[in-house]
Amino acid sequence: LIPPNMCNRKAQVDDLLEISYLGTVLDTGDVFDGSAIKINGKGIPGRADDVSIFFVLGKQPFGQFPPGWDVGLEGMCVGERRRLIVPPVLAYGEVGLPRRGIPPNATLQYDVTVVSINGLSTP
Repeated sequence: LIPPNMCNRKAQVDDLLEISYLGTVLDTGDVFDGSAIKINGKGIPGRADDVSIFFVLGKQPFGQFPPGWDVGLEGMCVGERRRLIVPPVLAYGEVGLPRRGIPPNATLQYDVTVVSINGLSTP
């Protein structure tokens, strides 16, 4: 969506990424997750009302984030925004994630912004 003006360092496997994001089910547009969303007026447990999250690219526990993130976020730069379209095979597959409103075989859309790479927020 928004390419970086300058990029001296691209995200690669093993980097600690700080991102903000919004996840929707592509077919319905229903929001199922996001770094700053609230459920019933309350922040998501474990996120302490943060507006961004941290994770290690290519190393998150299975099921914490869809495998499509490892593919779609590699090569991103600080300040860059991308829209990731994640097919079911790289998302939650035939099972879905019903507790989060993701039906079986759902294609997901994530709008992602990289805030920092390895703690550095300069491009």
